Amino acid sequence: MSAGLRSGQVSEATGVNVQTLRYYERRGLLAEPERSNGGHPLYGEDAVTALRVIKAAQRLGFTLEEVTELLEAGRHRHGHPPPASRNEPRRSSPT
Repeated sequence: MSAGLRSGQVSEATGVNVQTLRYYERRGLLAEPERSNGGHPLYGEDAVTALRVIKAAQRLGFTLEEVTELLEAGRHRHGHPPPASRNEPRRSSPT
């Protein structure tokens, strides 16, 4: 696996605290991150982009539910699957 960003680095880059980062994962706004050999979450640049979009939408007055819908619509339009949530099993790709 390629190197990713640790929670603190993502937090610093986006202004989102680590607890909020975890909350967004549970809500399905962010994909569950890969893990380092030591079990630490490692995020990709796509997580930083998603967090910046989330915060910008909130500044414009969107609720988290509306932001979720916007992100899902964008992923659908661009052919990306929704992030896997801890509350639902990961789906395998059709072969």
